[in-house]
Amino acid sequence: MKENKGNGFIYHSLIKFAFVTIAVGAPLENAIINPIIKRATIETTLPNCPQHHPDYKASLCFSMNELMVYCQRDDDPDQTIIIYQACESDEICIEHYHAVESDLDVPHATCINYPIRKWDNFADPITTACSVQGAYSSQSNDIEIAIMVYASDGKPIQVYVLYAKENDSVIDYVNDQHNYTSVLQNYHEEKIQYCFNTGSSNKVTAYAAAWGIEEKAFLSSV
Repeated sequence: MKENKGNGFIYHSLIKFAFVTIAVGAPLENAIINPIIKRATIETTLPNCPQHHPDYKASLCFSMNELMVYCQRDDDPDQTIIIYQACESDEICIEHYHAVESDLDVPHATCINYPIRKWDNFADPITTACSVQGAYSSQSNDIEIAIMVYASDGKPIQVYVLYAKENDSVIDYVNDQHNYTSVLQNYHEEKIQYCFNTGSSNKVTAYAAAWGIEEKAFLSSV
C-alpha cells in the first residue's frame, strides 16, 4: 500500500527575505525542525525559522543547493515570510511529504549528503531513465521514498512522468511534476528503483532518497 504526492506549490521570485500570504493546510507543530535521529554517515540541513517568525509551515527546494522556507509569526498566522537557506556544499535538496495524517499535503525540503541515488538522461534524453535498483536497510515497517528532478541550471524542472518500482513492479506515478513521494507500508528490504521520462529533449538530473518513518532518518542501501 502506498500514498504519493506531487508538489503543487508555486515558486516565488528569488529574494532572500519576503512577505507572502499562503495557505498550506493544517499546523505542522514545527515537525521538521525538531531534532531528528541521524546516522553517523548521514548529514542533513533542516529548515529553520527566525525568532521574529518562529512557526515553521512548509519548505521547498528553490534549487538543488538552497531551501525556500515558509515561516509565520505565532501571534499573526496570516503574516508569512520566505527564508532562503543554503545547503552545505556536499548536500542536495530533496522535497518530500511527511507520512502523518495532518501533514500529507504540505511539502518539506531537506538537504542531505548521503545516501542519495543520482542518475540522468544525458545519454538519450527522449527515453525513460532509471536509477540503479537496490534495497534499503530500515528498522521501520513503513518507509517514505522521494524523487527530485533538476535542470542543468540547478533549478527544479517538471517532467512528463515520475515513478518508482518495488521488485520491478510500478508502485505509482505522477505526471507533470518535479518531485514524487510515496509511502511504502510493510517494507522488508524489497528492491526499489526510480524512473522518469521528460517527454521532451531536456537533459535533466534526478536524485532520490528514502526515509524511515519510525526512525525519522534517511536510509542507507543494503
